[in-house]
Amino acid sequence: MDLSRYGKDEIRFGRGTKDDGVDIHIESPIVSRVHGRLYLDHGSWVAEDLGSKNGTQINGASLRRQALSDGDIIRIGHRGDAHNEKSVLMLVTSDQPDQRWRRIPLVRGKISIGRDKTNDLVLPSVTVSRCHAVLVKGSQGWTLQNENISNGVLVNESQLKDRCLLHNKDVICITDTRIIFTEDALWMRTGTGGVEVNARGVVVKRKRGGKEFITADHVNFAVRPGKLVAIIGGSGAGKSTLMNVLCGYLKPHEGQVLINGTDLYRNFSTIKNLFGYVPQSDIVYSNLTLSDMLRFAAELRLPQDTTAEEREQTIDNAIRMVDLTEQRNSLIRNLSGGQRKRASIAVELLSDPKLLFLDEPASGLDPATERSLMLSLKQMAQSGKTVILVTHSTLQLGLCDKVAFMGKGGHLCYMGGEKQALAFFGKSSVVDIYAEINDNAPDWRKKYDAQSGPQADVQPVSAGRDHQRKARLRQLLVLCARYIRLVLNDRQRLLLLLAQAPLLAALISLVADGEQFKQYEMTKSLLFALSCSAFWVGMLNSIQEICKERTVLKREYMTGLSLSAYVLSKAVVLGVLCLVQSVFLVGVFAVMVGLPEEGLVLPPALEMFLSVWLTSVSAAAMGLFVSALFNNPDRAMTVAPLMLMPQMLFSGLLFKLSGATEKISLLATCRWSMEGLGTTADLNALEMKLQQKGIQIPHDAEAFFEYTADHMTSVWLILAGSAVCFLVLACLALRKLKQSEG
Repeated sequence: MDLSRYGKDEIRFGRGTKDDGVDIHIESPIVSRVHGRLYLDHGSWVAEDLGSKNGTQINGASLRRQALSDGDIIRIGHRGDAHNEKSVLMLVTSDQPDQRWRRIPLVRGKISIGRDKTNDLVLPSVTVSRCHAVLVKGSQGWTLQNENISNGVLVNESQLKDRCLLHNKDVICITDTRIIFTEDALWMRTGTGGVEVNARGVVVKRKRGGKEFITADHVNFAVRPGKLVAIIGGSGAGKSTLMNVLCGYLKPHEGQVLINGTDLYRNFSTIKNLFGYVPQSDIVYSNLTLSDMLRFAAELRLPQDTTAEEREQTIDNAIRMVDLTEQRNSLIRNLSGGQRKRASIAVELLSDPKLLFLDEPASGLDPATERSLMLSLKQMAQSGKTVILVTHSTLQLGLCDKVAFMGKGGHLCYMGGEKQALAFFGKSSVVDIYAEINDNAPDWRKKYDAQSGPQADVQPVSAGRDHQRKARLRQLLVLCARYIRLVLNDRQRLLLLLAQAPLLAALISLVADGEQFKQYEMTKSLLFALSCSAFWVGMLNSIQEICKERTVLKREYMTGLSLSAYVLSKAVVLGVLCLVQSVFLVGVFAVMVGLPEEGLVLPPALEMFLSVWLTSVSAAAMGLFVSALFNNPDRAMTVAPLMLMPQMLFSGLLFKLSGATEKISLLATCRWSMEGLGTTADLNALEMKLQQKGIQIPHDAEAFFEYTADHMTSVWLILAGSAVCFLVLACLALRKLKQSEG
């Protein structure tokens, strides 16, 4: 619908005639006589429903009054109803050639859609698969087949799982491309001007100290495509809360978020690649080079059929956009604060997002670096991206197209240009506005609402959000490769981890008196020290691994990362590290302390190695679980000694256990570790110290050290099962990443 050709500032549409004042006549019984109007307001066209009987939708949302953008779809009637041929669709288009709707006749029985140039409809986006979807004509009509398992397809704002029969006027969305299906043709338009964001009636409630309070109070927030928008306000005003809602991190208690008219929380997995999010903390690994960080991120985020050449081209483009070409091969830990922030932005630019969120991007930057970063963001907006940022700084607000002022209690007090805001609040400086919106937020919010006019209808909060996960095996391989690179690049820590195993074994040898594997008490004590050493080594390897990566993990989870693949990658690499450490631990122990003369089912060195390795693996899995419970690595580390103490108390070595303590000991890794080591050494067959001196005392066999192959096998299986259980618990603990922690 090209509005310029009417030559009027107000255009009415409906079933009526010119005598009714109707300019656009629509012959349909579901359309009211004067259904709605389109009018110019400060240079922008606005659509308004004039109290029609059947209502009007714009981009899938109920319309009252809303400014129009190129590519908007106005609909009267139900969506996707095979019997509702009387529904009406109006397409808003521009006079720009690259923004017009293109008509593709349905002259063939099969139409392929994808990134590859061999497709009938080519969508030039890195997040589109080579063959993303296929339309096939059958006996019942046209069917749309979804060929992409990760980024997906929307039909009438609902996610397409597999395939569906298309109806006349169905709307198909693939990333930022919209396709209208009709009986004889497709109408297609790929967005070139960013993404439109609409938050309607958003309410977020928090609890602290048993009290409930609101951090976003019925916020209505609209951003037009291709704009740079800042959200400012005092501490606790709900700035980050609003951003977390807008980008899918925090589901609101009430209200709705629409991205290009599509419900964000109902279709997150399908539209997630339209936007990028850079939190306040860096989302890069300090021990990777910039190019390696981007390469691993590209392998996780881009479609599986992306070639190595395409990934490298995408990485080059991202590095060039943030002006870090010279730092390409530098370790991220060696970059300046501003460069690390740019590196985080580069990670998000890999998927060529049309919408970019940034939380406090200027935090910790000097004024010159801040201005340079803001100019880069302005250029991104001018190139066709919508950029929304949260900031405390007021120095560069003049570069923003709009500024949203959040007041205390989560009130949106004003949204507009900086100069207009100063006039609205009657202040000469933005800094002076802070006190006003902190002390009198409800009053200013009422004044702004009165000026803004009626808001669009608010839909109920979506029932849920479907996270599609890409192929777990592929993710596992990429994550393992990345973790190995991280471990190898941190050479100092790796050397300390490897050195502690032989050092602990050497320390154990200092207390050996030559009676090991001859005398019961000495052998038991040495094996107990070996068991505790194996537990400590495994625990120390992992207890900080997840919590120190939490910010990066949360962002990757939102882009489709499988939590099980992530935890399993940690387990695989840590399992190899524990294997090397166990070789050192048992090897030095064998040389400096000695070994039993023979094993039960395997050579004694191999039996002891298996018991020690499984102990350290189980401890490492327990450490991952603990790490998943904490946000701070230092806090997690303080728990490590508390995890070791129960192993000592309930291993059955220091104290005789019975009743409840015996039941608790079944959960102690070192109890089973000692059973394995003690069985290899056949502790029950060794003489006690007093017996060696000729004193006849009873030496009852302990069930702990039953010298049978079945007992040894069951001990190893229990240790392995313990590791699996803790890995599952770690995955479950990480599920709270679905909710914002900010």
